[in-house]
Amino acid sequence: MITTTTITTTSSLSARVPSPRTMMMMPSISRSSRRDEKKVLVVRSGFFDEFMKAITPKNAEEIREEKTLKRERLIASSPKGAMKSALRLLENTVIDGEELVVAYDAARDGWTASAFHQKCDGKGPCLIVAKTEKGARFAAYNPLGFFSLEDYRDCPGAFLCVFKSEQSFLNGDASGMEILRNVGSPAIFDFGAQGPSFGPDGLRIPLGNAPANGSSYAGIGEATTNYGSSKKAISRLGSHYAGRSDGVTSVFAKGEKNETNLKELVALVSPSMERDGLYVS
Repeated sequence: MITTTTITTTSSLSARVPSPRTMMMMPSISRSSRRDEKKVLVVRSGFFDEFMKAITPKNAEEIREEKTLKRERLIASSPKGAMKSALRLLENTVIDGEELVVAYDAARDGWTASAFHQKCDGKGPCLIVAKTEKGARFAAYNPLGFFSLEDYRDCPGAFLCVFKSEQSFLNGDASGMEILRNVGSPAIFDFGAQGPSFGPDGLRIPLGNAPANGSSYAGIGEATTNYGSSKKAISRLGSHYAGRSDGVTSVFAKGEKNETNLKELVALVSPSMERDGLYVS
């Protein structure tokens, strides 16, 4: 339906009145021509409803529904593996429903701490996804992101995750993911001289020779720890991240105990969350 509103305006008369002689010389002007042309304003049916909807803040339920729709569309269109699992795993986080990209891939960028931080620092919330030598899949989520702060940070929203099977990982099956919440402080170690670290023992991926106490500033003389391989990873659950339901004390495969080497390591971020300043928990 089209609603038409007609707006008519009349030109104001001149304050100066012409003389009779001038009036006789002027051509006759009809009343209708003395008025401005009629201006028509056409308002589409439903316009005001749409306008009010656009400027009215969304409530929490509407935001949740919108995120759910975006997330499910992204999951459906994503290839099997890390991306599909990441999108499912990040449900109800700050990057729920946001497009993800691979910021760092150890196979492509190198198994070094400098490469990791060059690709991930300042990119916002970060999800680490890895595979061990024996095929165990795990993930680790840092809502604060990495900045090479040379410090540790508290973050209740951080978590680790183990995938119960390869199929769970490939298909992004939530029932095959066990999330291990942060239960102790600090949650995140953010040091430029080493790769991603979640607490002092929850998960450490040094990516080379890491300073003994973590800080880049401590890497002087003999104050470093040689992990033997840039692909080494260390994990011990219970004190800073919750333990697993199957009793395994790390995020690795049962036979790998608390140390192993990695075969794959990637970091995913959302371009929409990149920023220069720090995130706070």
